[in-house]
Amino acid sequence: MSTEPTQAIDFKEPTEGKHKTITIVVEVNGKTREVKFHHSTVTGAEIREKAGAPPTDDLTRLLHGKPTGGNIAPGDLVEIRDGEHFLAAPSGVVS
Repeated sequence: MSTEPTQAIDFKEPTEGKHKTITIVVEVNGKTREVKFHHSTVTGAEIREKAGAPPTDDLTRLLHGKPTGGNIAPGDLVEIRDGEHFLAAPSGVVS
């Protein structure tokens, strides 16, 4: 009869990033909304939906309060980081 364990048990805490919540801020119709994701790559459609923005609104990332990178289409993949800001506005408003 063996006294060796048959399975290794790892009691470590979950690693960072496994279930980390990423919070971004999206301005929709002049109101700021915090939107939370559990993954860092999202689509433009996911951001619009969670922020309550119409799917036809333009969406752009804000850098120092100014639009950057142009419109994010609903099907575009976006790498988000905690604390980033975005703006959703009717088509043609965001340059």
